[in-house]
Amino acid sequence: MDADVIQKQALAVDPPDEYFDPDLQPETGEQYLQKVIYERKHCPAVVVAKSSPKRRHNHLQQEIRSLTGSGAIPMDLVKNVAPRTLMPTKEWESIQNKKFAELRDTITGYRNGAHYQENLQKTHIYLNFENRKQLRDYCAKNQPFVRILLSIPQRNLEVLLEYLNEWLQEERSEEVSVEERIYRKDWITQWVYAILACIITPLEPYVHSVLRDIAKMCIAMRNDLGAEDELKVLPLNLLICIISKNFNQLDLGDNAEG
Repeated sequence: MDADVIQKQALAVDPPDEYFDPDLQPETGEQYLQKVIYERKHCPAVVVAKSSPKRRHNHLQQEIRSLTGSGAIPMDLVKNVAPRTLMPTKEWESIQNKKFAELRDTITGYRNGAHYQENLQKTHIYLNFENRKQLRDYCAKNQPFVRILLSIPQRNLEVLLEYLNEWLQEERSEEVSVEERIYRKDWITQWVYAILACIITPLEPYVHSVLRDIAKMCIAMRNDLGAEDELKVLPLNLLICIISKNFNQLDLGDNAEG
């Protein structure tokens, strides 16, 4: 990747001076970028993220709802009953995992590049993670470009993964045809794949739990398909494959070694 991938600079922003107050809420685009510059300069080399009690509680509530039959399916009881024609081969999985590993290596290499921070400052996009509906509308209408995901802090990528997991469950629970459901969930699977390519490992245990839920939901959605739905199943197989092989969830894989 080069600077063109991240996007050319649209305007010059003066760095924050000695009178800059980082606690003030930005009111203009320039103030927001100055706050980004300030936070980046004061960010420690190593950060240990604390797990949010609210998010842990929300995730626990999801598990309770799944076990009681309210909303989500009972995730721990998902069994693979899809037609064999919808199951990926070992060769296909190998190709997809190789492509995914190459993508992560490219992104990691770019992160370690000399101009990464400089280019990142040119493409910061403000997303309101407190407004769940607004965030969903944005994701549904926009492609998950690398330049966007790299501008999102790790903790917010983890939050977005939780939201995507919830939205995927909502799509399956709605009273629509299987064909419409598969079409509507495509933007969700695209965002999940892109986040997995950009997220920094190792991950906290609760994030692995979210990834397990996503993979299980993909298995459940695949169970809804018929033998003729080979094209519709591809994004589901891709996430199952990537999560199981690259994020230590081998028991969920379709071709797990015995």
